[in-house]
Amino acid sequence: MEKTEYRNTGFVVILTVILTTASLYIFSPFLKYILVAATLALSTSHAFEAAVSGIGRNSSLPRWIYRFRRVLVALLLTCFFLMMIFLPLVYFIMVTVDQISALNISEIKDTVLSLWDRLIAFIATIPYFDEMVTRLKSEGTSLINGSSIEAVIKGGENMLSGAGGLLVQIGWTLVFYFLFNVYGERILHFLATLLPTTIEHEKYLYRECAGTVAVVFYGSLFNMLAQGVAFGILMTFIGGYDSLYLGVLAGFGSIIPVIGAALVYIPVIGLEIVAGEYLNAAVIFLYASVVMGFFIDNILRMIFIGNLKRIFGFEYTMNEVLILLSILAGIATLGFWGLIIGPSVVALTIAAANICRDLLGEEGHTPQTGT
Repeated sequence: MEKTEYRNTGFVVILTVILTTASLYIFSPFLKYILVAATLALSTSHAFEAAVSGIGRNSSLPRWIYRFRRVLVALLLTCFFLMMIFLPLVYFIMVTVDQISALNISEIKDTVLSLWDRLIAFIATIPYFDEMVTRLKSEGTSLINGSSIEAVIKGGENMLSGAGGLLVQIGWTLVFYFLFNVYGERILHFLATLLPTTIEHEKYLYRECAGTVAVVFYGSLFNMLAQGVAFGILMTFIGGYDSLYLGVLAGFGSIIPVIGAALVYIPVIGLEIVAGEYLNAAVIFLYASVVMGFFIDNILRMIFIGNLKRIFGFEYTMNEVLILLSILAGIATLGFWGLIIGPSVVALTIAAANICRDLLGEEGHTPQTGT
């Protein structure tokens, strides 16, 4: 009888593995969206549960709101991300396509040549650089007058032509994000029953992963909004630019680690220098460096995250430098979505390694040292 039960159990396990593999194969076109949506739902789980609990404690609300509170909160969060990410991205793509179609190649070459000549003139004032200045001037001028500008613009057009695929990815991600919020509690409970770990270990894994991803997500979202609004306001006072477009562009650029919004304000500074507006260029540089690069990115962001940690109570022990490295590695491996997937995978890895270390310590295993 025991052998029969064992054989039945083995058959069920093998059947489950085969069917799970088949299901993963069927859903393979959506696996990336599912993974991103699950990570995104994990990062906002504190806010989601706080909102659901708040509705549950409010007895004055209609009964149908209490009954469908998880669906309603999930819908609100999904609509929030739709307005925060999807709509600005659509606006950015539409305006960029219009601007690229209206570009004047000759004017762009004249502007780039003017900037190049100013740079060469500055380098020429440095002693012992005469030979390098001559080579840079000839080669750089030839490159700019050639087909390099057209190639860059063509590459931009090709990139924007594929942006429709990104919009589809965001749409599918939001669909799965909504579903994970609605059914996330059941999914986590089911996975917990499958894992051969204690409840304490499962809570530790969840806490570390959710806390780390929440810090990365909320910090990036705050940075994107704050820097985008700040740069848009600055460009409104400077004048002569589409401040809304540059603000959206600076917001998206701020997500990129290390470089950030410099991708936007450095070209603007170059245009101001070419136009002879040295004061405007200095103001933009100081404002971007002090207000956006230092005050918003380092002070306001940390205050914002600290308040969120106090309100929602999420925790994490992952080192800030390791978080940055995991973001860079995630982006290099998975593109834009690696921004949140990278830290979540590294956080789970560290948490699992800590559990493994504790279990080995309880069983009396000690590291072997070489002689």
